[in-house]
Amino acid sequence: MSAISAPAVEPAILPFGSLEWFKRELAPTPARARRTAIMVAAAVLCVIISMTLQVPELSVTAYMPFFMSKESKFLTTLTGVIGLIGLTIGIGASLLLYKFTYGHPELRIPGMAIALFLGMYVSRIFVLGPLGFLIGFVVAVSQSVGEAVPSPELLVRGLLWLWVAIAYGAGLTVVLNLLFLPDAPGPPAHLPKPKSFFVSDAFTNPAHVHFALKVTFAAMFCYIFYMAIDWSGIHTALITCTFIALESTGATLHKGALRIGGCVIGGALALFTIVFLMPHMDTIASLVVVVACASAIAGWVATGTELISYAGLQIAFAFFYSIFQGYAPDTDLDNVRNRVVGILFGLIVTGLVFRYIWPERTIDRLRAALRAALQQLARLVEIPRPESSIEAAKSEAHGLIAETSKSFEQARRYIELTQFESEESPNGERTSLGNLESTLSRAEDVFGVATSLTSDRAWDDWQKLPPAAKNAESVLREVAAKRIERVATSDIAKDTDADLSTAFDIWNKTVEQLRPQNGRSALVSRIATEAQRLG
Repeated sequence: MSAISAPAVEPAILPFGSLEWFKRELAPTPARARRTAIMVAAAVLCVIISMTLQVPELSVTAYMPFFMSKESKFLTTLTGVIGLIGLTIGIGASLLLYKFTYGHPELRIPGMAIALFLGMYVSRIFVLGPLGFLIGFVVAVSQSVGEAVPSPELLVRGLLWLWVAIAYGAGLTVVLNLLFLPDAPGPPAHLPKPKSFFVSDAFTNPAHVHFALKVTFAAMFCYIFYMAIDWSGIHTALITCTFIALESTGATLHKGALRIGGCVIGGALALFTIVFLMPHMDTIASLVVVVACASAIAGWVATGTELISYAGLQIAFAFFYSIFQGYAPDTDLDNVRNRVVGILFGLIVTGLVFRYIWPERTIDRLRAALRAALQQLARLVEIPRPESSIEAAKSEAHGLIAETSKSFEQARRYIELTQFESEESPNGERTSLGNLESTLSRAEDVFGVATSLTSDRAWDDWQKLPPAAKNAESVLREVAAKRIERVATSDIAKDTDADLSTAFDIWNKTVEQLRPQNGRSALVSRIATEAQRLG
């Protein structure tokens, strides 16, 4: 039976318990050190500017360097532009909505729910999903705090100052990254223009609507609950529900675990600062030293892979949110407690909703990603064909290599996230994670060999082959590709093995007549052998 359809399920363990895992995720690199230094410098500058000019929402401003900084200048600038557009539209829409909802909870609560639903739905169906998410999030959160402001004038002023605090923090982050982040090595990757503003299954896949409904239900439940018990200090529960919601249950729980872990570390740093350091801090210089140290810890984690980076963002936000309660030292510990409680509550509610209401299994996405990788690999193995030109073959091969590599990376990510889902699916036909990992590993071996066949030397060797040898090799690779496709569709028949053996024998006899044999022979032989092992 193929690995795509094997029925066993193996219980998994969270990937955070291994010391080797932490060593790998926190390993130092020059790029990581530079990016961390940029984050620290940006956070320190934000604190100095906001404290000097008394710009409100200092905690949000100081957090912007961590939220906006990405691994390249282009991504950082793009994030800044999209963030500014979404923030502006969101605040403008919220101010307009307040004309009808301020002082009218019966209108405000449905307005929040509609904004959340639309934002989450657009985040799934729109090519620029983060833009839709940001608009919906800003509208919902700004509506949730409206009743706490005593007058419309103060409410408008607060929202406009929030725009300033976020905009200048994001702008400063983008400028520092453009100045000090090195250019990416090599020419920039070609980014294909999207054919539509929406994803291919935007209006046919009910999972998009289900996702938006789940997030809206979880967030609104948290909001109504903490307002009903008059504990608005745990409003981070609503934020948690929206920020940790991802494409599958495993991904959501993984992000939730990172959020609470980062919150605990950031809260502990803030608690230590408030209790032991704040009473002795008289100047902004001492505050800058503390901010720089905490930012270095948060930045180092935030510049890791996506398996751990979100925890760094939470360390920064929890720390800044707890210590910046005004423009003077403050020893109030309520913010630390409330934030942790809110995040825990939001995490529990979101986990239960995503676990029991329309669950999207990570292992199902793993199977889909592996299937896509195998189908792309099959197309790559068939290149070149005797009738195609070398230029066309090179272009097609390079494009497929990029696509296949991306699919393999996605599959590896899903394997990590699948470890958060140990339960069996309702139909009892979920694939064994071990079998999927084995298939993925073998497919990556084939991919490595197929990639080697696209080197300049391999192209030259192909051109030197006589027509009979080209035809024999092409037939062998086509049969191997057919077998890889059968693995992808869980439809391996005995005749595929027989066809592969026959084609392999014919190719061997043809190659034996070559004097001398070129370097392609060993690679082609390995492709046939590895393809036989798949499934």
